[in-house]
Amino acid sequence: MTNDTHTTPRLKKMRKKKPKPFATAITMGLSISSGLMLGFAVPNLIGAETGLDVAKAILLAGSGALVSLGVNRLAVEKGAVQAAIGTTGATLVSTASMLTVGFGLFAATYSGLVIKDVDALRQQEFGTEYAEFIDLRNQKAIEAGRAAPVIRAIVDDLAAKESCEQQSSCVSGRGNGGVGPVSRALSDERQRAESIAAQVEAGDIVRKTALERSNNLLAQYQNILGDGELSDTERRKNLQANVALAGQTISDLNEAVPTALLSAFVSELRSGVVIPGRADTTRKVNSLLAGYADSLNTVLNSVERGSDARPRFPGKAGVSDTFSYLGHFLPIAAIVAVVELIFPLTLWLYTYFTLVGRVYRDDPPEFDEGPDADSFEGLVAMPPVKLAPEPNNKPPRNSHGSTKSQHRSQNRGGR
Repeated sequence: MTNDTHTTPRLKKMRKKKPKPFATAITMGLSISSGLMLGFAVPNLIGAETGLDVAKAILLAGSGALVSLGVNRLAVEKGAVQAAIGTTGATLVSTASMLTVGFGLFAATYSGLVIKDVDALRQQEFGTEYAEFIDLRNQKAIEAGRAAPVIRAIVDDLAAKESCEQQSSCVSGRGNGGVGPVSRALSDERQRAESIAAQVEAGDIVRKTALERSNNLLAQYQNILGDGELSDTERRKNLQANVALAGQTISDLNEAVPTALLSAFVSELRSGVVIPGRADTTRKVNSLLAGYADSLNTVLNSVERGSDARPRFPGKAGVSDTFSYLGHFLPIAAIVAVVELIFPLTLWLYTYFTLVGRVYRDDPPEFDEGPDADSFEGLVAMPPVKLAPEPNNKPPRNSHGSTKSQHRSQNRGGR
């Protein structure tokens, strides 16, 4: 008896407690989930190097969760009710507030979750772009290196023509050799070519050294990117130092071959020489020099192709940069969007449509006769058919017992 006395009040109390509505429970759960995700995201946005940074992150995440909870609950529990009875302002305020808060939390959460990965991707993309640039510069440097044998061939040919002219006048075709205006003109061009050839050969040594150094720096860049023991700050610092050294190497590579000097020499060769009183010999010498100019110009044209604009090392990734990689991180963006935007709006719409249906059911329009009885909607809306109960042929029982007992009592009385 004592146990029954204590159990009955407890059961009554439990029956009086109403469970929380689904919308309230799910809204609170979404806000907690949103706050936790924001708590992981904010430190990546503002840094978490000091205790003050951690406190800022906790404050921002907690504030975001409270705002999300307040706005979503007000919109679902209050705004949807007012919207269902025809309050236009409630519809506008509910949806606008949910969209604004949801998009703000989505932007902060998504960008904070992926910003470090975006920064790493940008550095990798820069490494690829810089590798292509260095490869292009290497190709141009190799093309420029071909100027050395060309200019050396020009020097050798001019020396041979000069010697031949002095011995047998093979260029001018007049006289039996000796030093004359033609040999002197050839000698001047040879000496000029030898001077340029010396500079080209010295630059060729610098070019080979710069090529080797640039390839080593590129390999070091990739090693720094793949070093998992470095922090983000240390990695960025080392990469910037590597890029600075690579830039200096590219500058040395550009200055290794005196392309401006070679271009000026090509112009000099094409302008030719003038040998007084010997027009035919002048044409022969200038034709010879023009051939040298064409050979050298072919090498220079191959060197000057392409753009010399160097790629710039990317700055630290910001919030707007993360949205450029939305497709790369689409699964993360989709999950955050569902939590912050899509599901709260879906919950509000379901609540709104449910309340509108209740209003229509409880207070239908004045001239609404309902669905047509011959239509499918009318068939569905018809009340269920109640069948008549089957007749009961058995004699009823009375309070004094069954029919058989009554017959028995009657027989006994008759006796």
